[in-house]
Amino acid sequence: MSVTSCLAERWIEESNTIIKKWKENEKLRGQLQDIKHCYAQCLKLHQKIQGVPAVRQQVELEFAVSYNTLLFSLTNSKPNEVNDRLTCCLIRALEAVGFPVHCSDQVTLWQTVLKTFNGKEHQTCIHKLLLIQWAIWLSQCQFEGILQLLQMINPKITPSGDLLAEIRNLTFSVKDDTSLLVAMAAEDLKGLLHICTFISKGLEKMKTGNYPEALQDFQEAGTLSSPRALLAHVHTLMGLCYAKLGRPQSALQCYRLALEVDFSCQRALYQSALVYKQLGNSHAEIEALRLLHSATLLHPERNSLSEPVPLISPDMLLGSEQMAFISQIPSPVHILHILGHTCVLNDRNSEGAECYLDLLASLQSHSTLHISTEHGLPFPRIPMIYLEAAFAMLKAKRFWDGLAICEEVIAKTADLIPERLFLEPPMVTHQLTAPIELSARSLEPDPTKETLDRVLWSGSAYFLQGWAYLQLKDTKAALTNFTRAINQLVKVCFKQKNCTEKGQEEEGVFSDQMVMLETLKGQALTGRGLCFVERGQLMGALRDFQLSLQTSPGCSNTEMWLVEILWRLDRKEEAAAMWRQIKKCTDSSTSVDLPLYLQAWQEVAKYHGHSNLHKKMEAFIHSCGTTA
Repeated sequence: MSVTSCLAERWIEESNTIIKKWKENEKLRGQLQDIKHCYAQCLKLHQKIQGVPAVRQQVELEFAVSYNTLLFSLTNSKPNEVNDRLTCCLIRALEAVGFPVHCSDQVTLWQTVLKTFNGKEHQTCIHKLLLIQWAIWLSQCQFEGILQLLQMINPKITPSGDLLAEIRNLTFSVKDDTSLLVAMAAEDLKGLLHICTFISKGLEKMKTGNYPEALQDFQEAGTLSSPRALLAHVHTLMGLCYAKLGRPQSALQCYRLALEVDFSCQRALYQSALVYKQLGNSHAEIEALRLLHSATLLHPERNSLSEPVPLISPDMLLGSEQMAFISQIPSPVHILHILGHTCVLNDRNSEGAECYLDLLASLQSHSTLHISTEHGLPFPRIPMIYLEAAFAMLKAKRFWDGLAICEEVIAKTADLIPERLFLEPPMVTHQLTAPIELSARSLEPDPTKETLDRVLWSGSAYFLQGWAYLQLKDTKAALTNFTRAINQLVKVCFKQKNCTEKGQEEEGVFSDQMVMLETLKGQALTGRGLCFVERGQLMGALRDFQLSLQTSPGCSNTEMWLVEILWRLDRKEEAAAMWRQIKKCTDSSTSVDLPLYLQAWQEVAKYHGHSNLHKKMEAFIHSCGTTA
């Protein structure tokens, strides 16, 4: 027996030993360190083989060892490094048969290799390396290169230019040689590449808004054999397409299938919640969010589509950017905030209060927590979270908890507000989206707007405290806090000036801030007016209701209270005139998106004597007309 044959037998035995060890580890739920260990051993063997001159007799052995080494390197190396190693393997194979290599271009090199080794003897080995090339290019979304590669295999088929059509018609031999063990069967790798390519192309079409064709690709991918978690994400992607196409029920059906396949598919739960919100099914939305939050706490590190550390994972084949899109869900803190906000908006006040308490605890336990503005879900500023939490406590009639939370906001903001703040539009060039800590340190480049925000936060905290004390029937404390809210808000002085065309967008932002401040001031004045009503101080109530309507016109409850006070003060003609004006005019309040903690004030300030007042006013007006 020649030396070359002895070496070949020894190398085959060494290769099979490495692969057998990997197979044992794989059955025992192999971990990343097992892959790294086998990779190091395969790489060492590969270097031994390449340490001798390339000969035709050893090409098949070298191809097999190269295939195993490259399989392990896909997980342990960067795609470009694996590509370079594959290129070296192809060049060495051509050198073994005496074929001169003049170009290292990947496509040209593959054309040469496929023509040179076109016999059945080496075809299977070549096709295995071709799968490695497919995997590398797929991870880099180089679809044109994959198309050219697959068209070389079936030259008799008229090139269609459609990669997915080529994959459907693809037929080539990938049968494994039983004498040379492989770390992953070529047929299994081919199947995984097939489904991942369909997913990747579908994602590409989704990015361009071509949802019907993307849906077709995902539907076909869903018919293929694939890992359980990957199939769940395929169903989720189908649901996303249906949602974009205006078919929410079909989307929900896909999300249900995804959860049946893999209950830990958190993206399907999140998308289900969004669809339920769109359909107005708040109960189902809240349950989906609750399950999602529990899932993120139980599996905080789960970002992979795959079962425990496979040799080749869909994550690697699809690439980090596409994986980020497939797996994206809000953070647990985001989800908890959405859950609490949704509960409060739907009058599930006790649940909302508990969610906000958990949220505050989470924020306090992570003092350096940075919350990204991901997925189009900008996280509110931390003081706003505290104000929302206080509002939730008040809605749940946990007034003392609400008072304590408001005190936290006041302690961090009130002392940072100047005695006067003069503003004129345009004042900012962008909306605030970045979160800040509840502290004196500003992370925003615009100190003027930061100061205005502090005025709004501090004023809102005093206002909510006034509301709490009013509900507790402590009108003295309520009066004090409504007055403090007003005193904070009147520190801001707006200088109006003509807006140039260049500053129109900035003035829009300025206008929203101004309207919010004026609305809050109007609500605080109404609150103080209600305190005066409770204390029997009708002149004080009259003054505050009038000031409230001057500051923020169109509040129907305040208007009704004003009519009532005028009537009680025996100013019946003025009350009748005001009544006629109310009946003639529609709601003229300025449209502004109020934060959650200012949205329910109308319920608290609601005038309940409307029917009696209506009878009194109509009778008075009628009597005046009869007398005349």
